[in-house]
Amino acid sequence: MIMKKSQLIFLMLVIFTMPAFAQKKTTTTKTEAAPAPVEETGGNLVPDASFEVTEVKTLKAYNQLTTFLKSWSSPNQTSADLYNSMVKSTKVSVPKNDYGTEDAFEGSSYAGFRAFTKDPKKNRTYLQTKLTKKLSKDKLYCVRFNISLADLSKWGANNVGIFFSDRKVQNTTDNALTFQPHVTEKTNKAITTLEGWETICGSYLATGKEEYIIIGCFGNEENLKLEKVKKPASQEGIVMADAYYYIDNVEVIEIEAQSQCFCGKTEDRDPDLIYSRSTAKGLDMKPEQVVNATAVWFSFLSTEIPNMFETELQEVINILKANPSMKIELSGHSELDEINEAKVNRFYLGMAQSRAEAVKKYLVDNGVEAARITIVSKDNTVPASTKTTPLGKAQNRRVEFMVK
Repeated sequence: MIMKKSQLIFLMLVIFTMPAFAQKKTTTTKTEAAPAPVEETGGNLVPDASFEVTEVKTLKAYNQLTTFLKSWSSPNQTSADLYNSMVKSTKVSVPKNDYGTEDAFEGSSYAGFRAFTKDPKKNRTYLQTKLTKKLSKDKLYCVRFNISLADLSKWGANNVGIFFSDRKVQNTTDNALTFQPHVTEKTNKAITTLEGWETICGSYLATGKEEYIIIGCFGNEENLKLEKVKKPASQEGIVMADAYYYIDNVEVIEIEAQSQCFCGKTEDRDPDLIYSRSTAKGLDMKPEQVVNATAVWFSFLSTEIPNMFETELQEVINILKANPSMKIELSGHSELDEINEAKVNRFYLGMAQSRAEAVKKYLVDNGVEAARITIVSKDNTVPASTKTTPLGKAQNRRVEFMVK
């Protein structure tokens, strides 16, 4: 039989594509050693977040951000600045301008504001915008922006960040805003990154009243921490008596858990805080009272028993061995942030239960009969503290003991 030309072509296509299809077959192995990455759940609530403009014929001077981007305003009389790569004026061009040299973090534009100055003819400036929707009460948001200190700045300043407001601020002066910013560099140090961009990032728990954000340097000048910087050798121009910053790519995004707010390198994460009760057990306590006063606290998202509690656990083990009829109940607890993490990563499900099981295993491995120990999991339903501070949260990550 003679094969038709069209049939021959089809057969050749099948033969050549079969290996490609075969290569796409993969085998996945489930592992709990490395939790899968998670993604943000909502879109950016900041309009014109990277300050992009297309028509820039009249962009020639400073203080024109609010002229070109109506979604941005100034809480004070003087507007912040807008820079763009299509502008010929050296004052506000990208990447090189009269304050320094910096490429846009994203797109072709960025904004600029003055955080501090000793020049009596200049003022500190701020950026303000209305979010695309009001924040929701008790919802968690990831707040990020990229910032770079202009090369011809004499100082870097701290207290640079974002403030959430329930209303639009409109002053007729250029006085410094003294609000306490809600998101700053994590240690609130002076920001001195001259070459490239630094990401300022943090999670924010909303009250449900927030509609606006204000960006800038907050607080009275005498309370600021300033750090002198050295002009890059390649930068031409005279250093100005300012701390002046470029800013780009501002984000406010709703998230389910803190791990969805990526703020930089893993090693930059704040160290874990483990709570430890400061009051010692009384010497005249009865064995039952000693057991009931015992608790083990854990670091964030961890079921590993910290070494600091081994002495207390050994004390309980000795009491149980000396009182063979005594039975105990271990109640495991977690905190709200851990519950939220479990919503987006099942690796962290049952954290409270796992903590109680870890303590039971420790006791059993050291000679206590398993039948004498019962476990209950209470998750975050019985908090030891309702405070949202790191210390308050650490108090809730625990296993408590109770003689039955």
